[in-house]
Amino acid sequence: MKAFCKKLYFYVESMPDRFYPFASEIEGKIVRGRASYSNAVERAMEKYGPNNLSYSLIFYRGIFHVIGAIVFISAAGLISLDLFGNEVALYVLLVAASVSLFVQEFYWHPRRFNQTRHKSYIDWFGWVIPMVAYVMFF
Repeated sequence: MKAFCKKLYFYVESMPDRFYPFASEIEGKIVRGRASYSNAVERAMEKYGPNNLSYSLIFYRGIFHVIGAIVFISAAGLISLDLFGNEVALYVLLVAASVSLFVQEFYWHPRRFNQTRHKSYIDWFGWVIPMVAYVMFF
């Protein structure tokens, strides 16, 4: 089960890389997806320095964080109502997710990917702001 969860995590984590819609030319070939994304990251790091992405790449990945948050809120809502029968469980799930995301973005990703602190803030807020908006308006 642990191997399955790790594989699922890495699959979901690499979605922005695989679905990168912009084309790049690499060795005379037009490529899309993961190869194009890797090329864009390499160019950004050459221009802005190690572990720094361009604003367009940060924005692109941020969109995936917001989409992930919306999917998570929807799934947490269904789980809390179907399994637990009340909305309190939804808020517990959202708080637990916010804490888990904090650990991921400020502990794991800086160590694993050398992620900068400002990128950690952007990513964490990309997840948490939709959750807070849901709690405030629904």
